Amino acid sequence: MKLVAWIFRIVLFALLFVLALRNTDDASLQLFFGAVWHAPLILILLAAFGLGIVAALAAVAPGLMRQRMEAARLRRALGEARAPAPTDSVPPEAKPGVPYNVVGPKV
Repeated sequence: MKLVAWIFRIVLFALLFVLALRNTDDASLQLFFGAVWHAPLILILLAAFGLGIVAALAAVAPGLMRQRMEAARLRRALGEARAPAPTDSVPPEAKPGVPYNVVGPKV
């Protein structure tokens, strides 16, 4: 299976390399405010591809960060749930400083 993946990568690289060699003619990209970028067509395509990657990562990043924070919170909660509960050998009624003859809510 690894051999098939490497063959696919090599063929894809060769096709993209031939595409780059065939598109070396200068092209003009009309930008905003009358700016013009003169560059080889393949360079303009590469820049557009790179900007697309950056835009996709920027769009996905908030959701990924939210998921990472939620996973960390759940891991902490799981660790706390697995930890043995501390055993208190003294019942709450026998703790010093609490008078026994006071009527009202327990402290």
